[in-house]
Amino acid sequence: MSEQNGAAKATTVAPLKSIFKPGSTLTLLVSILFWLYVCVHSLFLGFPVAVLIRIYHIFIDGERRMLQHKWTTYWAYHYHHWCPFQRTSVIGRENLKKLNGQPAIFVCNHQSTTDIMLMYGIETHFKWVSKKSNFSIPLIGWNMAMNDYVPVERGQKESIEKMFKHCKKHLTAGSSLVFFPEGSRSTDGSVKPFKHGAFTLAIEAQVPIVPLLLDGTSDCLTTGKGTTMGIYNGGGWDLTLQMLEPVFPSEFPTSAQELSDLARGRIVKELDAIAQRRLLVKDKAQ
Repeated sequence: MSEQNGAAKATTVAPLKSIFKPGSTLTLLVSILFWLYVCVHSLFLGFPVAVLIRIYHIFIDGERRMLQHKWTTYWAYHYHHWCPFQRTSVIGRENLKKLNGQPAIFVCNHQSTTDIMLMYGIETHFKWVSKKSNFSIPLIGWNMAMNDYVPVERGQKESIEKMFKHCKKHLTAGSSLVFFPEGSRSTDGSVKPFKHGAFTLAIEAQVPIVPLLLDGTSDCLTTGKGTTMGIYNGGGWDLTLQMLEPVFPSEFPTSAQELSDLARGRIVKELDAIAQRRLLVKDKAQ
């Protein structure tokens, strides 16, 4: 249930040992309890409060909807942050200060469905860019629409053009954006090639790119691991969200492809470093 800030603290602690094994009765039981809590909390607290805040935003701050985002941050992030069986480490929030309040485009690797919950740990105002079908998910998807997040249909030229227009509107209003440029979750923990949309947008809008990385969530909840889609799938104890140094427009290479490669390279490099540090700590503990 703890949260740590700062690279030193997050990378020198010993790894937690999981008692939840893939496919075990205990794993299944705790998974059921977790999802029951998510459903009950969302139905009776999360969504009703979100509706009241949306009514407020009809009259006040209808463009950025800051209060709507703050409530959504609590709603989504507390599932991990308050969990007694997990340790969340949020590293690099100080890099946000380097933006001096200007909007940015955050790009992050995508390991798991639960990445979305953990991403709210960056504690800054942003709008998601997400596939259109997610907006139809009961309660959660409806709240995405109330936040004025940006829907997009993959491979549909008209939808992509609307997405770019919508994104530029948010950036002009001072709201940052969050993309998963891999396009879909990785099932083996590796970082897939990045699509260029976020980077083309950053070049056109001349706003910074901020690489983010998530680590540990693929053991927490993912497709392709075991037969149970449970929150405790034999792991998911140590969850890390890290903000890397912003890449400012003055540092941009000449093409979206090169900018994409630059951001992806920084994420992969830091993920490799985290893995090496964990191995060292594990070896010392033995």
